[in-house]
Amino acid sequence: MTGSLDFATSEEQQAVAGAVARFCETHAVERAARDTEGDFPLELWRALAAMGIFAPAAPGYEDAGGALELQAICATLGEYAFPGPVAATYAALQVLTGVTREQVMAGDALVSLSGAGDTLLPYGTVAGVFLIAGDDGIHHAEPASAPAAVRTLGGEAWGRAALTASGVLKNSARGLVIGDIARSAYLTGIAARLVRETSEHAATRKQFGKTLGEFQAVSHPLADCAIAVAAANTLAHAAAAAFDARAADDLSPDPIAAARRLAAGAINSARRGALATAYACHQVYGGIGMTLEGPAFHLTRRIRQVASEAPARSREQSILLADAGLGN
Repeated sequence: MTGSLDFATSEEQQAVAGAVARFCETHAVERAARDTEGDFPLELWRALAAMGIFAPAAPGYEDAGGALELQAICATLGEYAFPGPVAATYAALQVLTGVTREQVMAGDALVSLSGAGDTLLPYGTVAGVFLIAGDDGIHHAEPASAPAAVRTLGGEAWGRAALTASGVLKNSARGLVIGDIARSAYLTGIAARLVRETSEHAATRKQFGKTLGEFQAVSHPLADCAIAVAAANTLAHAAAAAFDARAADDLSPDPIAAARRLAAGAINSARRGALATAYACHQVYGGIGMTLEGPAFHLTRRIRQVASEAPARSREQSILLADAGLGN
């Protein structure tokens, strides 16, 4: 890849993000995000898929857009805390083929993507496709028995079962990069919303005759979170741009090397920034932030769950973590 990256959001990316936002507004996504007891909203998931939302960056769907469109979509889905295996689906569509791929694209089959050796399977009780992400790539897998239901913090039914893996699937490297970009964008979208709404609360809520935002102990952590989330979003955008520009390096030994390293930095930054945001915003809201009906809990629990869904670290992520003193 040559030249500099363009960080401007194109009209196409703005349009697709706007379409996703309108869908979320008209399909009661907020209610689904707050639900802690109901079944997985499969019809809502299928309706989202029917928009062609999972086609960008998928091999064979070049006309649907690339990783930059995918990033815009995932950031918007994150802003609405859309439930479901968003990042796992984008990753899976890089490696699946045939009927299985079409079922996932249409929303008829859900993907469970877990790390090597994991027995706790995201969406395991409702998934139709099981994948394992290891250091060597993405593997197709089958559960040894029907996954036993495990209720999670995010209010979604995961499953517990042992998996038997097959060989590494083609395009695994692409799948891992796209999964990191999608998950990073989702986390920055939801964290940005949380910072924005918490800041609005701090600007109007008064204590001791002043708004909360006038206290540095409130405003400074929120400013730090806003900076961290914006930085992670920039990294995700850079990774997406590098992935889309890979065609210029198709003859190189590793045409997505730049995208992979940027995506590794993005997911690390997005996790850290989003988790810090969840903590800081709960401090501002106080007790009301912990209530199911309150303004923050359905967002912070999704942040914690999505941050924990990421599969085993890639070599690049391990290197970046080690450089930051956070390895192991």
